[in-house]
Amino acid sequence: MPADLTDPPLFDRAGAAPQPAAVWRLHVVASPDPDWRGAILDMSDDGVLRDGTQIGRMPDAPFSLRIDDSTLSRRHASFTKANMLLRVTDLGSSNGTFCAGQRVQAALVGHGAVVRLGSNVFVVERDTGLRTACAEPTADLPGQSERVRQVRGALEDAAHDPLPVLLRGDAGTGKGHAARELHKRSGRPGAFVRVNASAIPESLLDAELFGHAGHGALAARPGRVCEADRGVLMLDELAALPLPQQAKLLQLLDEGTVRAVGGVSDQRLDVRVCASTQVDLAAYARDGRLRSDLLARFHAHVVDLPSLTERRMDLFALADALLPLRDPTGAPAAWSTVLHEETVEALLLYDWPDNLPELAATLVHLRRHIGEQPVPRSVLPSTILRHSTVRPASEETARLRTGPRSLQPKNS
Repeated sequence: MPADLTDPPLFDRAGAAPQPAAVWRLHVVASPDPDWRGAILDMSDDGVLRDGTQIGRMPDAPFSLRIDDSTLSRRHASFTKANMLLRVTDLGSSNGTFCAGQRVQAALVGHGAVVRLGSNVFVVERDTGLRTACAEPTADLPGQSERVRQVRGALEDAAHDPLPVLLRGDAGTGKGHAARELHKRSGRPGAFVRVNASAIPESLLDAELFGHAGHGALAARPGRVCEADRGVLMLDELAALPLPQQAKLLQLLDEGTVRAVGGVSDQRLDVRVCASTQVDLAAYARDGRLRSDLLARFHAHVVDLPSLTERRMDLFALADALLPLRDPTGAPAAWSTVLHEETVEALLLYDWPDNLPELAATLVHLRRHIGEQPVPRSVLPSTILRHSTVRPASEETARLRTGPRSLQPKNS
């Protein structure tokens, strides 16, 4: 049985208290009730949730949220503001209230916390409301968290400005997707061209980027920069660009011209440059590995890409975009509908150190088990099982389980 906690435990995935002007939100990541699955519930004076809202199958409080789920008790849990946190209180439910995978009687939760009530899984968000525009998800940047809205908004601000854009973020956070989003928002008619300088031998990089004028038996050919004329050129890992090519890139940014290897004249181009990095470029500039005057050109538009841990509430929107599912009729199906709620919970609690590539690989693994609906937590990769903070359910809850579902209908 869960302890009766006088001082509830703190479940704050962000590790720091959010700002006081923010609005609490519950992202309904998984729910048997299609009316609420995928919903974002604001806790405000005019929102779906109010301070002290009860959630259950048939709650009777003045402010309540009714979810059609037989694994919920009539009055299952309540959410109350507690200074800079939310207090989640179990109201004597049969199947329990879980925070960070632990069954609790009461708990204080913060931004990014994962809460499970019956078969419903929520992610808590403290939204500062600093960026309310660009709320609509896109194919390259799905999700509705504040962090991804900020990214979409920053790209919209930069889309029609000729100055270059710098995308910063850890490996796998989707910098390529953000660059494609910039290209789409810019409306530029030319191609989107992506080049990873670190993947090209230095001896070939000059010709690969800026083209070769041709001489003798060697035919002339345009470089990748020329292919991006009137479009967007994405340079992966700006810090990997050698100093001679940095000088040529600076010429492109300042004068709009390039000269092919072996060429005798400059070619004028209209190229929007977008670069990415996962390292401290200022440190590279101090060490002389990156031209400081080149780095200065990228100060106008700097967009930081959040890790999956920072946008936990978007995880299943990303999953649906990365590896779309179809039901037997061919209609789109959501990943949250084919996974057991404890599987959903474990995925949300995992920290995804390799971000999108690791998520994509995990989805491919889980797809093999979709016939075992709902897909149980036990088939998750061992890395996720070891490192997600889900705790085994109590013996009492385990006794309530029969068949593939973990929770049984309750009349209480």
